[in-house]
Amino acid sequence: MIKFFRKIRQNLISEGKTSKYLKYAIGEIVLVMIGILLALQVNSLNQRRLDRLEEKKILISLKQDFRNAIEEFETLNLIRRDLILAAKEIFKLSPEAVNEYPETYLDSLFGKTLSGPTFNNKSGSLNVLLTSGKINLISNQPLKEFLIEWPGDVEDMIEDESIQNELYQGRYLDMLGKYVSWNNLVKVFAFARARFDEVTVESLPDNPIVTSDYSVLLANQEFLNVLNRRATSFMITNQETIILIEKAKEIIQMIDNELK
Repeated sequence: MIKFFRKIRQNLISEGKTSKYLKYAIGEIVLVMIGILLALQVNSLNQRRLDRLEEKKILISLKQDFRNAIEEFETLNLIRRDLILAAKEIFKLSPEAVNEYPETYLDSLFGKTLSGPTFNNKSGSLNVLLTSGKINLISNQPLKEFLIEWPGDVEDMIEDESIQNELYQGRYLDMLGKYVSWNNLVKVFAFARARFDEVTVESLPDNPIVTSDYSVLLANQEFLNVLNRRATSFMITNQETIILIEKAKEIIQMIDNELK
């Protein structure tokens, strides 16, 4: 084809048909430009098709991530709810009358406070999407904004979790260790609900030196205040988590609409 066009140009020049040659040359340039534009258009269409295919894969992964997040949020809320209910029952107990209750009941009640649940925050697809810059593949602008805001929303909740967990790992467990037989609590905790399943914990042999004195513990103002702070913190975190669950459900609905 190139030889054919070259031969035409040579013939026009040799015949002295300069004006026709110029017109032909201009036409040839126009044809080349049209060809380039068509090639660019085809390439652009193909790239958009590939982008949409990749976007679909990303959306499917994101949907699963948010489903997992909702499942974990709901489980964590159940664990926190158990502690809140246990704290309310503990606050009803009188130090003078506490010995009227079976020790197994008290062990079970206080055993429910042995939890400091935290969110794993395993949103792998979203992390990759944000760090790689592929967030721009999301064509739905409102969905893109929700995804960008999500890590910040989760971080606010995690900060409140961290404050509570520091309180639990520090002062709360220290005070329990002074007045309660840890072995008795372990026996109860062996049948308690863990993060996502049931676990069994082997207790050590009983030691007569280690006993529980719940009356002294319940008369300790510092202990009651720490437990109150933990329960209050859990109430706040549960409310934050409920909001996150609703947002996650909305994101999933938006993803479903895009996949359709």
